[in-house]
Amino acid sequence: MGPSGSGKTTLLNTLAQRQNATTSGKIAINGRERSLATHRDVSAFVEQEDTLIGSLTVSETLRYSAKLALPRDIAAHELQHRIEHLLESFGLRNQSQTLVGTPLQKGLSGGQKRRVSVATQLITSPKILYLDEPTSGLDSTASFEVVSFLRDFAQRNNILMIASIHQPSTKTFELFDKVCLLSQGRSCFYGSRPDLISFLQSIDLPVPAMTNPAEHILDVTNVDFSTNSNAGQSRLDLITHAWGQSLQAANLQRDIQSSTALSEHQPLSSTSGQKPSAMRQVFTLLHRSSVKGYRDLTAYWIRVAMYMGLAIMMGTVWLRLSTNQAHIQPFINAIVSILPDIFGGSD
Repeated sequence: MGPSGSGKTTLLNTLAQRQNATTSGKIAINGRERSLATHRDVSAFVEQEDTLIGSLTVSETLRYSAKLALPRDIAAHELQHRIEHLLESFGLRNQSQTLVGTPLQKGLSGGQKRRVSVATQLITSPKILYLDEPTSGLDSTASFEVVSFLRDFAQRNNILMIASIHQPSTKTFELFDKVCLLSQGRSCFYGSRPDLISFLQSIDLPVPAMTNPAEHILDVTNVDFSTNSNAGQSRLDLITHAWGQSLQAANLQRDIQSSTALSEHQPLSSTSGQKPSAMRQVFTLLHRSSVKGYRDLTAYWIRVAMYMGLAIMMGTVWLRLSTNQAHIQPFINAIVSILPDIFGGSD
């Protein structure tokens, strides 16, 4: 958690090994470094923006995601069981045959779409799930609903969920087990929520009564909008220095150093298997596109009308031109004007 520009998404992408920038340090799972392929097998990433196809139903969205990601040796009944389990776990049973929704056709609510986005990544049963701003664009009630479902699902299925979040409500903030506080790319705290409140109390920055703790935390760590930039920067330096010298930070470093000793007793179970063949993925994508085109007739008919109108306008240019020498130059001008429209050029 942290203010805008604090490095939340960068850290999340780095942990998920999706960052192209050069970084230092080691990324370990169960105390040991793993290959990129192994990391991808046991983890999944949920983007900040929903990339769902609005003309598909919830059940179809999960089914296509399963066919594109699950090993080819998964039986049909097991695949259906996974879909039914996710629909039940995320409270989407009654919406299984509801369209996700398009700008022209109403479908799911914002909170339900976020749950479907998460469910499409959980279809492979990952051990680690990264979520980039899962509450982005949602009101406080919908945010609490989404995070509650995530917390319950993680506890039931023993999944590690790592999420970036900007400014949660009090109820939503209390759902998280641990908090990593960032500002200007620097660590300000890492630990449990009660320890964070105690840490701020120890450096004379207590959370005022009747105040959202998350809001207060972002106020004291945000320097960009501070009325006195020097005072804000000094306060942030105080927080980072106090955290670096704290007993909690020392214990954290010691736990990291000793985690390698436990790695041999904590084997990493991979969810990998024989991935779907390229031909199966192509046929799945073609089938999904055909279903999308069949149901999204309105948008396609609008395109047909646009192209027909353009063809008629460009075609009528030739009606007043003859084949004699006097109209050679108008012919050339018309061809030069039409070619960019045909080939998508700009000159």
